[in-house]
Amino acid sequence: MASKDAAREVGQVRDNEGPIGFLGRIPLRHLIFLLLLGSGLIPLVAASLFLTRRNIDLFETQEQTFLTRSAESLSEEIGTDLATLEREIRQLGEGFLALPGPESTVERLRLPGVDRYFGNFMLDNEGRLLQMQVLGLDGEGPSLGAGDTDAQVRKALREVFAEAKKTSRTTFRFVRRASDNEPLAVTAVPIFTPQATGEARTSPPDLILQGVARLDVLQRVGSREARGDVAVFLIDSDGRVLWERGADDDTARSLASSRLVEDFRRRPEILASEYTLLLHGKKVRMLGRVSPVEKTGWGVVVQKPLSAAYVAVQQLIYTTVVASLLLVVLSGLFAGFAAGRFSAPFTRLTATTHAIAAGRFGDRVEVSGPGREVVELAGDFNRMSGHVQGYVEQLQAAAQANRELFIGSIRAFAAAVDAKDPYTRGHSERVAAYSRTIAKTLGQSEEFQYRIWIAGVLHDVGKIGIEDRILKKGGVLTADEYEQMKLHPQIGEEILKPLEPLKEMLPAIRWHHEAWNGRGYPDGLKGEQIPLIARIVAVADTFDAITTNRPYQKAYGHTYAVETITKLTGARFDAKVVTAFLRAFQQGAIRMEAREDGDSQEQLPATA
Repeated sequence: MASKDAAREVGQVRDNEGPIGFLGRIPLRHLIFLLLLGSGLIPLVAASLFLTRRNIDLFETQEQTFLTRSAESLSEEIGTDLATLEREIRQLGEGFLALPGPESTVERLRLPGVDRYFGNFMLDNEGRLLQMQVLGLDGEGPSLGAGDTDAQVRKALREVFAEAKKTSRTTFRFVRRASDNEPLAVTAVPIFTPQATGEARTSPPDLILQGVARLDVLQRVGSREARGDVAVFLIDSDGRVLWERGADDDTARSLASSRLVEDFRRRPEILASEYTLLLHGKKVRMLGRVSPVEKTGWGVVVQKPLSAAYVAVQQLIYTTVVASLLLVVLSGLFAGFAAGRFSAPFTRLTATTHAIAAGRFGDRVEVSGPGREVVELAGDFNRMSGHVQGYVEQLQAAAQANRELFIGSIRAFAAAVDAKDPYTRGHSERVAAYSRTIAKTLGQSEEFQYRIWIAGVLHDVGKIGIEDRILKKGGVLTADEYEQMKLHPQIGEEILKPLEPLKEMLPAIRWHHEAWNGRGYPDGLKGEQIPLIARIVAVADTFDAITTNRPYQKAYGHTYAVETITKLTGARFDAKVVTAFLRAFQQGAIRMEAREDGDSQEQLPATA
C-alpha cells in the first residue's frame, strides 16, 4: 500500500510540473539520431547543391558554347567556299578584260577564242561548276556548261544579274535543282577593268560573270554536324529555310516563325536564343544559335532540343541525387547505430527511474556505457536508489504501524459504542464486513472498499451521545425518545468531522438512515442524492438489525431479512445495491450462523 502511495505521489509531482516543450516529448535516441543525421546531411546537402549548381552552369555554358562554335564554323566554312568561288570568277573576268583587244566589251565577247578561254576554267572546275555565263550589261554573251537548266535556276540567274548590275556587288541565290533536289549556289560577279579606280567602281561594271555551282560544302557540314538531336538549317535574309539536315519539314516550318529567326531578320549577326517550337501539336523548348554567311545574307542555324542539350545536366542531377540518397542512407545507418549506442544507458536509466517511481525501489541501473560520465552517473544513481529504498522501507514500516494504530483506534472506538448496548455488541464490525462485501460485488475499487469498511465500523458512533436509558429501553420508544435517537447520525458526523482522514466516510455516517423515496432522516435526501457509500451501509445495517437480538425484538432468520430488504427496494433502498446484496448472499459471501442462545441467529461476516 505504501509503495502505491509513493508511486501516486511521484505521478502527482509529474502532473504538477510545468508544460513540457516539443523537444521534451521526443525520445533522447531520436534527438541524438536527428542531430547526428543533421550534422552530416546539412553540409552534404549544401555542398551538393552548390557543386551541382556550378556544374549545371558549366554544362549549360559548354553546350551553348558548342552550338555557337558549331554555327560559326559552319557559316565560316560555307562563306569561305563561296568566297573562293567568287575570287576565282573575279580573277577570270579581270584576266579576260586585261587581254589585248578592243576596248568595247561587246566586241571583246565576239572575238574568237572566248569560249575556249572560259571553257578551260569550266574544265578545271568540272565537278563543282555546272554552268557559266559571260554577259555584257545588255545581258548578251556566251553561256557554257549545261544548257538544260530548270526554271528555278534560270529565274535565279536573271535575278542575280539584275541585282549585280544595279548594285555592282557580287550576288548569291540558293536554289534546289528540280531533277534531284541538289542544293546549288547561283552567283553573279561584277567585273571592272583592272585600271578602274575605287571611285570608278561606283559606276556600272564592264562585265558580269555568272556561275551555277554545287554546294557540296552543305553536304559535308550537314553530315558532320547534324548528328543525334542536332539539326542544321540554312536560312535567307527573309527568314525562309533554304536547306535543312537532321530535321523534318514540320520543324523547318516552325523554325521560320521562331524568335531566333525573327531576331536574325532584324539583325543579321551571331545570335543565341532559347525558344519554343510547335512540333506535331506539342510545344518543344529549343536551344539555337545562328551565324551569318558573309556576303550572302544567309544564316546557318544549329538547333537542339533543350532536353537533349542539357541531358548531361539531367544525368548530373540524377547522379547527384542517387549519390546523395546513398550517403543519406549510410548517414542514417551510422546515426541510428550511434544514437542507439549513446542513448542506451539513458534509456536504461529512464526505465529504472520509472520502475522506482512505480514503487520497485530495489531496481538498479546496469553500470555500463560509453563515457566515464555515464558510468559515474549510473553508479551514483544506484547509490541514491539504495538510500531511497531504505528510507521508503522505513516509511512503509511507519505507515503500516500508523495504519494498524488507526484501525485499532477505530475498532476500540466502535467497541466502546457497542459496549453501551450489550444487545448490539459486534454490530459495527458486522455492518462494516457486509458493506465491504456489497461494494466488492458492485465492482468498486479496493480503496472504496477500505473506506466503506471504516464507515461501517463508525456508522453508529453518534450513539455515544444518546442517553443509556434510550439505548437500553426494552419497549417501544416514545416520540420524544425517537427524535432523540434520530440525532445519532448528526452527532456522529460532528464527532468525526475534525478528523481529516475520516472526511470521505462522513456521508455514510450522516446519511445511512436516508431512504430512496426521500422519507428518511436526518435530511430527507432522495434517490441519487444519497451517496453510494451511505446507500450500501443502509442495506448492511438493516440486514444486521433484523438478524440480531435487540431489546425490543428477537432476531429473525436470514430468509425473513432478505425478503424484508427485497420488499423495501425502491422505497427505502437502492435497487442496484439490493441486487448486489442478493447476489453476494446467494454466492455465500454473506453467511448466517447460529447464535449461542440457540433460539436466534447472529450474523457473522465472511468473504468468499
